[in-house]
Amino acid sequence: MAVARQWFVTTGMHCPSCSMLIQMEVGDLEGVTAVEADHRTQVVDVDFDSDVVSPEDIVSAIVKLGYGVEGGEA
Repeated sequence: MAVARQWFVTTGMHCPSCSMLIQMEVGDLEGVTAVEADHRTQVVDVDFDSDVVSPEDIVSAIVKLGYGVEGGEA
């Protein structure tokens, strides 16, 4: 298990519900062990097993919900 921690700067989170949606979607990814999304700072902190899930997978999950990720593509 290769534990990694990465934060993602997002765009489009406006309220606590936005944060919750991202936390639920990213948290459902296999290999993600913790996720915290903050709509005030637009930052999503993720702890994950990099042998199971990649940062690109996490970006894709966020973008799938309609939010942007600075420096990330999906």
